[in-house]
Amino acid sequence: MRLSVILFLFVFFNETRAQEFNLYEARDLFIEASKNKEMANKLYEITKNSSIDTNYKKYTYNALAILLQSKYAINPFYKIKSFKEGKEKLDRVIHRFPNDIELRFLRFCVQNDTPDFINYKKNMQEDSRLIKDNISKSSEKLQHFISPIFKTLNYGRTSYTSR
Repeated sequence: MRLSVILFLFVFFNETRAQEFNLYEARDLFIEASKNKEMANKLYEITKNSSIDTNYKKYTYNALAILLQSKYAINPFYKIKSFKEGKEKLDRVIHRFPNDIELRFLRFCVQNDTPDFINYKKNMQEDSRLIKDNISKSSEKLQHFISPIFKTLNYGRTSYTSR
């Protein structure tokens, strides 16, 4: 009896831990997902049960996963639908947490990678300014995540209306 209780607790806690959201894993997956459809699907799977009220970072990465899935979609109707859904989720979370540098950086990445005809580049200058002004005030881990990518995305640009 004691063994079965211990075994149950072990399985229960391992299952609970497996369902926890790991921000660092999500960051790594986001980088990989921008180049790999399977990683985009994996990012979606670990973030699909998210709520802006309980874990807004997980919700943000879910929005990104949806946007990335639209990138890999073949069906144009699904592509548009999922892009719109991901964009709305991302903008909603940034509206609620406007000073979160990671959220602004993630939107900057999405808008930087979006084709001009989609007309989703309107926040790049504002996001770039917030990132530049606040990157030094963020945690070291966040700086290591943001800085190398941000520098490759035209760090010094002043105009983001066209590429």
